[in-house]
Amino acid sequence: MTVDEARERARAHFQAGRFSESLLEASTGLSAVPEDLELLLLAGRAGMEVDAPDAVDYLRRATEMAPDDARAWDHLGEALAAEGRTEEADEVFRRAVALDPDDRVALTHLGHTSLAAGRDDEGVGYLARAADSIDGASTAAISLVDMYRSFGQNEEALAQARRLVEATPEDVPAWIDVAQLSLTVGKLKEARAAFERLRELDEIPGHEAYPLHGMMQVELRREQWEAARTLAIQAAAIDPHGLSADVAAFLREQSGEAADEPAPTAAQVEASLEASLTEFRRMHADDRRLDASEHVG
Repeated sequence: MTVDEARERARAHFQAGRFSESLLEASTGLSAVPEDLELLLLAGRAGMEVDAPDAVDYLRRATEMAPDDARAWDHLGEALAAEGRTEEADEVFRRAVALDPDDRVALTHLGHTSLAAGRDDEGVGYLARAADSIDGASTAAISLVDMYRSFGQNEEALAQARRLVEATPEDVPAWIDVAQLSLTVGKLKEARAAFERLRELDEIPGHEAYPLHGMMQVELRREQWEAARTLAIQAAAIDPHGLSADVAAFLREQSGEAADEPAPTAAQVEASLEASLTEFRRMHADDRRLDASEHVG
């Protein structure tokens, strides 16, 4: 088998997600030509996917062969980070960014290692640079929403979520972020519109009630009791958590109707609806991670 054949086979296996086969083909080719850069990169990347102990060694050899190749340094950083060697990975990602300041992948990785090291402002800065370098729902852009939210910078998180829905208008998790963050900062009209958009976009069976829960939350905060009651009636038949019944009981008390049992308080209803939206976001975030893991290459 020639080196070209080894490269072609290793590359085809890698692109198809057959990482063990890719590693075998690459390592076989390297036994004949140990200084082949592409085979070293393929062996290292495939090895990282199958937790091979020599993945880092292959990629380190690649950086020694091509010290000015930013992608080689970035792949080495990924392998180090996968082994929990965060400080070493951080240094390697810095080398990659120094070689290619516009490499969004390396910038994203460096943002995450900076955050892991407690350098929050620096980490967010790298993620912002990465997010600005490409249109669409990049990992950096998605991470920025979470980072700003975790720091309590909800206006900044909302601005980033808006950018995501502008770039990818059918991205359900981004619309959930716009809806929730709009609620958090008191932009109720925008929140209501985002939840209505989610009703159109999310066609997953069993998810129908979640946008309605958000719309109820908007109307409750507006103290628009009749609008909230109408939504509770719509959601009653499809509500997996029974929250619509709690909202209806709360609204009956607000209108002075007699009840056999005490109605939930406003705080209890708010907490239940918020928990529902958090679950809605978590489910879609999990789906997004799974989808990303299926598109490695």
